[in-house]
Amino acid sequence: MLISGLGLPRALLLVCATTCGCNAFAAVDAEPSPDEIVVVANKQARSLRDVAAYVTVIERAALDKQLAVSASDMFRYTPGVDVEAAGTRFGGEGISIRGIGGNRVAILIDGVPLADQIKVGSFSNATRDFLNAGFTQRVEVLHGPASALYGSSAIGGVVAVSTPDPADIAAAGSSGGNAQLMRHQADSSLHGVGTIALNHNDRGLLLAASYRDGSEEPSAAVPDALDSRDYLRRAALVKFVLDNTGIGTLRFNAIHQDAVVDSDLASFLGSGRYRSTTALLGDDQYRMQLVSAAWEFGDGSGWFDQGILRSYYQEAQTRQLTTDVRSNAMRPVSIERYFDFEQSTRGIEFNLHRGIDTGAIKHRIGAGLEYRLRRSEEFRNGSETGIQDGLSSNVVLGEVFPLRDFPRSETREFGAFIEDSVDIGDLTVIAGVRADRFELRPQDDTMFAENYPFAKPVRVAESDLSPKLALTYHQGERTDLYLQYTEGFRAPPYEDANIGLDVPLFNSRAVPNPDLKSEHSKGLEFGTRWQGERLRLHAAVFRTDYSNFIESRVRIGTDPDSGRILFQARNRDSATIEGLEAGGEWHFSGALRGLSVDGSLYRPRGENRDSGQALNSVGPAQAVLGVNWQQADHARSIRLQATATDAWDRRDESAGELFKPAGHVVLDVYFSQALTERLTLRASVRNLNDKTWWNWSGVRGLAPDDVLLPYLAQPGRTLSVGIQMNW
Repeated sequence: MLISGLGLPRALLLVCATTCGCNAFAAVDAEPSPDEIVVVANKQARSLRDVAAYVTVIERAALDKQLAVSASDMFRYTPGVDVEAAGTRFGGEGISIRGIGGNRVAILIDGVPLADQIKVGSFSNATRDFLNAGFTQRVEVLHGPASALYGSSAIGGVVAVSTPDPADIAAAGSSGGNAQLMRHQADSSLHGVGTIALNHNDRGLLLAASYRDGSEEPSAAVPDALDSRDYLRRAALVKFVLDNTGIGTLRFNAIHQDAVVDSDLASFLGSGRYRSTTALLGDDQYRMQLVSAAWEFGDGSGWFDQGILRSYYQEAQTRQLTTDVRSNAMRPVSIERYFDFEQSTRGIEFNLHRGIDTGAIKHRIGAGLEYRLRRSEEFRNGSETGIQDGLSSNVVLGEVFPLRDFPRSETREFGAFIEDSVDIGDLTVIAGVRADRFELRPQDDTMFAENYPFAKPVRVAESDLSPKLALTYHQGERTDLYLQYTEGFRAPPYEDANIGLDVPLFNSRAVPNPDLKSEHSKGLEFGTRWQGERLRLHAAVFRTDYSNFIESRVRIGTDPDSGRILFQARNRDSATIEGLEAGGEWHFSGALRGLSVDGSLYRPRGENRDSGQALNSVGPAQAVLGVNWQQADHARSIRLQATATDAWDRRDESAGELFKPAGHVVLDVYFSQALTERLTLRASVRNLNDKTWWNWSGVRGLAPDDVLLPYLAQPGRTLSVGIQMNW
């Protein structure tokens, strides 16, 4: 059922099914490693052969060859992992894995969680777009629910990003560095990143900085873009590593990122709610700061083998100003809307691991504790000023500003997990459970109380267990099988539990819900891996059932006192997402040595079990195929990349007809040439076949006649060039 009706272009599908390629660009520089190591699946370094889950790994070398600068670049060739888009103003919002996105996916940088995404109406969107490809050494993606290890924030999966250590840049006892400069035609952007490192004896220091400025991307569907978007992004990374065999390894790192985006949204003008608007301008600012300290240690006394103690602090702030000039209104006015969202997170994590060998049976035990304190504060302001009379008011469309959409909130999360991997010959039984306590504490907030006297904030206290049971079986030296059952949960978030809204113009009001329950998931996955001398294959089928999905702003009736239409966050949907993922790579030998083929296949299906309708968060099937040639001395490489996406026609249109992006094949080509031992030139042509296509995640809620659709198509054929110097 999952494979029938796939509808991908025949040629690419047949080749991809034969080669079963893995994540594009992964391990194209060498023959398949016999023992690839991953951390994200067990919070401990394990051979991929021992992992009972589908994990994608993206290395630094792959990102360099791809001329990657953004999160969209990082996951461009990873089917099933999508960067959610938010139109021509806000760009990328967050990351979706197997159709589950938003704050249901844990995004970690060096083990530190990123801030939440918050969206309020059309003019306010605090995104999670803080991933910097220039500071990325390695990415590990754990597909599917991972609450048994990572708690409430990982019901959709985990994206774990690691920044480089000094030892990744400079050899032992020396100093080194690299610098990259890239130019992308698609958004006329210039990107520069520089890194220097000192790696002397048991101490290492790394300093890195990046800069990127650009503009809006063109649309292949229209000759000229109506919306303009000029941006500037800057970032800095500092990392100090002390590696002393007596005390273990200490890592201290700090990251600062900021961005400024100016937009002119002309495509909205003259239609719908903007029919009298003559100018719509956006002025957005983003900032993220992260500091962490981690101690990795071992114990020779036998109590444990290794452990890690990590503490961190992360804060993010979004400030957005929207100017709406309505010169064609009966009373010409200029409307300004201001949005501010700040969130800080403090946390500590402590994990221990120990191996016990009893002869025929071996145990690998992991256990850990985690505490996280998160403070969130949101604020909106607005004014309406007459263009001719100069009179100003703080009432806009019936809303009285300033206001908050939820009270200042504090969430506390306590988690403890234990996992035991029991090796019995070629069979391994993995059993684990995580206990979580989640507390939402709304703070005293005079502004919220005055804005919404009818909305009494509620406290939420939830406790839950997330068990996991898995089997792995090594059938000889080449074939591995695994079966995994896991449960997950997500506690009610502050913005849903305590929403407050009152818009007299639309006769609507939103109120808190004291009875909101946690979301839950139950997932089953079966997978296999096979590895030969030059060929590697893997595949998995999965099914996850979700219950008590929280839907924001559900209409619940009419308030008898005010006559307002009432809205509230409610537990509504029970859903199922199932599918197939497959991958592999093939390195040729003999006369074809240096040639390799890889690719990937993703076929999902999502259904709302309450209504029988499709889930609109689950995208179309996709296949990726890459053909790579590399010179024997690695000085030159050429790569042809094909991405085929099925037509997205299985949709829930019960609320109205939706735009259905057509199926398409996009070809990209990448070239790399070492000019000297230290200097490398790279170039790429994306959308070589100049196809007009839409990214499904960027248009999933739009009607076929939406005026924005032509401007949301992806760019046509574009060129990128880059140069890298190492020393």
